[in-house]
Amino acid sequence: MTKNIDVELIGIQKKFGPNVVVDNFNLQIEQGECISFLGPSGCGKTTTLNMIAGFLEPDQGDLLIKGKRMNGVSSNKRQLGMVFQTYSLFPHMTVFENVAYGLKLRKTPKPEMTKRVNAVLELVKLPHVADRYPKQLSGGQRQRIAIARALVTEPSLLLLDEPLSNLDAKLREELRDELKRLQQEIGVTTIFVTHDQEEALYLSSRIVVLDHGKVEQIGTPWDIYNRPASEFVHTFIGKSNRMQGTVERTGGSTVQLKTDAGFALQADSRDMSFADGEAVSIYVRPEKISISDGTPAAEGSNQVKGTVKSTSFLGAYTECEVEVGPYTIAVRIQTGQQMILFTEGQPVTLVWKPEDVFVFSRKGKGQ
Repeated sequence: MTKNIDVELIGIQKKFGPNVVVDNFNLQIEQGECISFLGPSGCGKTTTLNMIAGFLEPDQGDLLIKGKRMNGVSSNKRQLGMVFQTYSLFPHMTVFENVAYGLKLRKTPKPEMTKRVNAVLELVKLPHVADRYPKQLSGGQRQRIAIARALVTEPSLLLLDEPLSNLDAKLREELRDELKRLQQEIGVTTIFVTHDQEEALYLSSRIVVLDHGKVEQIGTPWDIYNRPASEFVHTFIGKSNRMQGTVERTGGSTVQLKTDAGFALQADSRDMSFADGEAVSIYVRPEKISISDGTPAAEGSNQVKGTVKSTSFLGAYTECEVEVGPYTIAVRIQTGQQMILFTEGQPVTLVWKPEDVFVFSRKGKGQ
């Protein structure tokens, strides 16, 4: 089946002076996708978004929207809707006037304008604030009005530049749910820029992970979290326990490892290629570890003994910090899943499966 490609980036590069901030960016975005650009500050995600929007020009490469080359085409001719970190609402205009602004510039007839503004205010569940001014709205309401203003012109592409970053945690969660509902309901192709991993995992059909202007990995949220292409991707997405060690033996379905503290571990090979004796970093996520007061592990599992350092109840889960030799290993116990209460100084056994171990070469080759 032929794919409908809404946006295509081909070899995009952008420099500021001698600094390359986006390097050889290649991406195809299908119609109706919600793609997140995810990475730390300075990774190039907002610069790339600004090139797609037409606020910046690439130094090299081609940018296509709906199959048409957009290099040199002004922003107002790209049929885009954009929502920024700040609400960017006109304080002297009512909500209705703010939302209608883009339609007014397009000389939309008044009856059509009224119909579309009312419809989009219904969509963001704020029809009752049409006559209010921005200062009379909460932060979450203002951001929803900014989204309504971007949607009212019926753009072919919606660009979101960290639209939730200025909201408190509860509002961020609520508006994140709203964004997902709106994107699925309208089906508009969406590019979402964020440094928040949870937002990207929740909202995206695919995630582009960036670091220092380079694409580290493009994949579904499941792939990014469970099959990271590099050590950077693994450590940037979610929390993980890190140990250092060497490869003792390869071959078959597992890799035999020994940590620098002398613990023997094994990892699922996953087609990884290591040399015997190679120095590696070893990772296991807190939620993949089970903790007990001495229950024997199943055959083939990794098992280490340690002492509880601290416990923290965090609502959905309790996090235990366990001292295992020189390492402090975090373990997450889902609330209601394991009712044993662990106390500081208690000896415990930690167990995890070989397939839950991630191994990366310390020579700089991600595996």
